[in-house]
Amino acid sequence: MTESLYHWQIAAFDHAACAPLARSLGVSPLLVHLLRLRGADTAEKMQDFLHPRLAHLGSPFDLPDMSVAVDRLLLARKHQESVLVFGDYDVDGITATALLTRALRRFGIARVSSDMPDRFSEGYGLTAARVEKAAEEGQHLIVTVDNGTSAHEAAERAVELGIDLIVTDHHSLEEKLPPALAVINPKRCTPDHPAYMLAGAGVALKLSIALNGTPNDLDIAALGTVSDIVPLLGENRVIVALGIRHMIQHQRLGIAKLAQAARFHISQVDSQKIGFQLGPRLNAAGRMETGHDALRLLLTEDAQEAAELAEKLNAVNEERRAIETKIYEEAVSTLDSFFKEEQRSIVLSRENWHQGVIGIVASRILSGFRRPVIICCMGDDGLLHGSGRGIPGFDMVAALNGCAEYLIRYGGHKAAAGITLAPERLDDFRSAFEEQAALQLGKGKLKPQLELDALVSLSQIDTAFVTALKNMAPFGQHNQEPIFCASGVDLLPASIQVLREQHLKFAVQQNGVTHNVIGFYKAERFCSASLPRHMDLVFSPFFNTFNGNNAIQLLLHDLRSA
Repeated sequence: MTESLYHWQIAAFDHAACAPLARSLGVSPLLVHLLRLRGADTAEKMQDFLHPRLAHLGSPFDLPDMSVAVDRLLLARKHQESVLVFGDYDVDGITATALLTRALRRFGIARVSSDMPDRFSEGYGLTAARVEKAAEEGQHLIVTVDNGTSAHEAAERAVELGIDLIVTDHHSLEEKLPPALAVINPKRCTPDHPAYMLAGAGVALKLSIALNGTPNDLDIAALGTVSDIVPLLGENRVIVALGIRHMIQHQRLGIAKLAQAARFHISQVDSQKIGFQLGPRLNAAGRMETGHDALRLLLTEDAQEAAELAEKLNAVNEERRAIETKIYEEAVSTLDSFFKEEQRSIVLSRENWHQGVIGIVASRILSGFRRPVIICCMGDDGLLHGSGRGIPGFDMVAALNGCAEYLIRYGGHKAAAGITLAPERLDDFRSAFEEQAALQLGKGKLKPQLELDALVSLSQIDTAFVTALKNMAPFGQHNQEPIFCASGVDLLPASIQVLREQHLKFAVQQNGVTHNVIGFYKAERFCSASLPRHMDLVFSPFFNTFNGNNAIQLLLHDLRSA
């Protein structure tokens, strides 16, 4: 008996409700079902989802304080003031900084500089010390991107020094807003507002449109939006869909060179390549050093500089990967020596682990052990700094609230968080965190949940349907590539192959319909010799293109004996 890796949660498919809309749109009822799951519940919304247009972006002046910010920037242009754009060191912050820097220069403000903090020496966000530096440099106005909502001390110092502060951000609000001239944050709107889930780059784009009238630099906005893992629905979907088209059509120098360094042509870009190829290379700069080289890459108009910066970022990313792999292997080796199935959580620490990559390591440990994970290392301040990742059904912040007495600082959201604690409190914190995890998760075998879009027959997975699925791209958070379950399919034993000792390939049949299945890195988990002859199969269909021919193939996610 072959067990599944996940608990399957299969969405109910109401064929009767979907059929009339399917007829009116000229698509399959199954496609209508998928669109309804993603919030498109009328023919108009479905058309908008499948065919995103600029007109689907709402007015930037719908956001609070946008008019105040524009009026202040008009004054800056009139008096030719010096303006500082201050971002964050992650991809969202870097792209938002580049986008707004370009927008202000396009608007006619000549004296625009851009900066971001050092992850290791300064930490996240605008500080009072950085405001004081701006005053010394003669800057009259600071515009934050992807940060600033919690910068109370910095905002108060700006008031004291006579520097105006405009905050553009998308992070959750605190009880009080900082005393800035303007705080442009879609979280100040109601959750049903179309802009509510914008990334920092999306908020910067809104200000850019308000200033210049047109949405320039959509490609840069798409980079930040995908990389920040915000829901790819509503306005985010429009930004990414049109931004990818912009990347392909205009082939911006810096992005094209970065794609080349990642060994693909920019004409092949999609949300997957942004998320797993371009984004990590930009992010590596801020993780390993500072984000300034990534920012320069997005601002440069010099082909040689772009090529050099892209190669440098690629090299830094390789260094990041090597360090990450080393830490991951050390963490797994440590876990192998004491981990028990009944444990509900994992907290690991080593002084010499690299602070810039422990979050990625936590994600990898989470994937393998399917428990809330916190990875810590020693900072230059002599304190332990940790990065945590949670599983579905677990609230990381709620758990940390229960451990607050052992922590100096902590913050984040349900799925991810950061902590700071004294080394001597580590053991106490580890015990308290385990207690909190046990309270939330209970006993028994922990099996992650996998949400499936529909129960289908193999006959429904035909060329027309797989072609139609492509119109649902770009895929990402809250618009994942559809996953289906086919129940009671038969294995064709003669088709079983193990490729490169890692990948599993086989064919299945149901009611005379046959499809090939590929399971990347699944050979060890589902031993070819013990594959069930009759199975329930979980998969995503795609076209495998070879020599110009498209053949349907099913990407294996999970299976079990039927």
